Amino acid sequence: MTRRAVVLGAALLAVAGCAGQVAPPTAARGTPAAADPVAVVAVGDSITEMDSPDFDAGRIGRGSWAWWAVGHGVDVLGGWAHAGATTDDMLEGVENAGVGDPHPDVLVLMGGNNDIDWGIPAEDTLDDLVQVAALVHAHRVVLSAVAPEDGLGEQTLALDARLATLAQQRGWLYVDPMTGCRDADGDYAPGTTLDGVHPTEQAAAAIGAALHEALADPSGGAAAGQTG
Repeated sequence: MTRRAVVLGAALLAVAGCAGQVAPPTAARGTPAAADPVAVVAVGDSITEMDSPDFDAGRIGRGSWAWWAVGHGVDVLGGWAHAGATTDDMLEGVENAGVGDPHPDVLVLMGGNNDIDWGIPAEDTLDDLVQVAALVHAHRVVLSAVAPEDGLGEQTLALDARLATLAQQRGWLYVDPMTGCRDADGDYAPGTTLDGVHPTEQAAAAIGAALHEALADPSGGAAAGQTG
């Protein structure tokens, strides 16, 4: 069910970086919005799902960046996100679940960490993401950098460069919401990860705050499938 709710973006006001303090939301979910918010679906892996009871159905946990991206004109409806998913898993899941019916305003793609873990070629990762976007038919596509990963930082940075190029080619908006959580080597910054792979709740709040701006701005990015 679509959640027409407004959460004051605590992360937007209080998170300058992942290691900063996060103030609690000052408006509860359920407060009616003045106008219909931007309808967002996200496709990803455990970085997106985290502690969500049922991310696909829009039951999102506080450990997910999506929880913190909601409010101020943005509503994350769910989508498809499961722990351990490669981009090929995402493509199959989106196809089977019929994600994007009806067509959302914005699709957020955040995937590739598990592809790195399994040694999947970057070309395959990029092709999967293009196919996911084609299935969802969102009006805009926001392509996120992958999360940092301790011990594999060099690979994550290399994939991020490829993702930025892909977004430019496709007319999508590339966003790097990980800058406050990532060190110079592509690993997590101290205090921002639970296990070297997943962000803390504070880090998730900062990631969500960074993505919120791209989701709320209707002029950001271009229509899904547009080529550059």
